Amino acid sequence: MSGKKSVDKVSKGLTSLIDEFSSAVKEMVNAGEATIVELAVGSSRVIKAAINATGEVTKITVETASNVIGTVSEGVVRTVSSNSRNKKNEEE
Repeated sequence: MSGKKSVDKVSKGLTSLIDEFSSAVKEMVNAGEATIVELAVGSSRVIKAAINATGEVTKITVETASNVIGTVSEGVVRTVSSNSRNKKNEEE
């Protein structure tokens, strides 16, 4: 892909994607939900943003994909561990 026409096609496609993405985030904010947004860029970078229920972007980071996978794994372990503890406490 090279040349002005190819660049224009990519630009138009990205603009459409950004518009759809913005709409989805606005729906979540209108519902009063805080959310973490993650965008994968290529195969090695992820852009993360925290958006609170008022629509304010409170934190933006750019991470490598391997860091994101590690963070997700840690979150799953914490969730599973806390769920196990809660069930154990309920049984007692």
